[in-house]
Amino acid sequence: MYNLHRVAPTLLCSIRCLSSNPARYVLSERVDSCIQILTLNDEKRANCLSFTLIGELHNALLDVQRDQDVRALIIRGAGRFFSAGHDLNEMGEGSTAESRSKLFQTCTEMMQQLARLPVPSIAAIRGPAFAAGCQLVAACDLAVAGEMATFSTPGVKLGLFCSTPGVPLVRAIGVRAAKELLLTGRTINAQRAYELGLIHRLVPDDQVLESALALAREITQHSKPVVSMGKQTLDKQAALESIDEAYSVAAQTMLDNLELEDTKRGIQSFIRKRSMPKWTHKSN
Repeated sequence: MYNLHRVAPTLLCSIRCLSSNPARYVLSERVDSCIQILTLNDEKRANCLSFTLIGELHNALLDVQRDQDVRALIIRGAGRFFSAGHDLNEMGEGSTAESRSKLFQTCTEMMQQLARLPVPSIAAIRGPAFAAGCQLVAACDLAVAGEMATFSTPGVKLGLFCSTPGVPLVRAIGVRAAKELLLTGRTINAQRAYELGLIHRLVPDDQVLESALALAREITQHSKPVVSMGKQTLDKQAALESIDEAYSVAAQTMLDNLELEDTKRGIQSFIRKRSMPKWTHKSN
């Protein structure tokens, strides 16, 4: 039996595939009719982001995008790991340049799909989130972690710099903080991740999912198109170097926002000192 606890954290850029595959790598469930929970379900391999798991996760994200009833997404890992990152067997001697290229292309497309979602995504982390697992955390809009969670981009120690995990990591915590993690390959604890802004809430391990659900419920109280419009504009303007361009994008969104039926009803309710209306969650 492969003992994960005997593997040094610095070597966990990926867990080697030494066990049989489960029937499904990504489990999906609905809570409160509007919160989708996706669980990485390869516990025996520390939920490593294998080619197959990435494909299933990508398809699940497409389902979330198409489902008009979903207003928030939670991504978590089964068992004691969030995710140990890529499967090194899919990059090693038995792989080809073509298969490696396809692996990174597929992973990039999945991460891009996550970023494009019209609903906020929340990572719920228990245990280690290493390499591409840390990338997945950083790619989510929000993150809740247990006190025993750990984070690392240790590829440099194996001779493979975690360049793709660096993309969302830089955007989540800034270039200088990301450089420290990427250049040293060190593992940080949940408290340090909280200080860096990689995670937003730090809770006891047994309260991670509960806390993530509480955060999702807080978000889903609001109108879906308003949240979606705001989230997408926030990401867009934050990527612009020019503050003038950023204000131009944001101002246009404010104007578009004012055309929404939910917005009109909400403003009128406030002006007339009435209780807030029940949102339609429709984009007109």
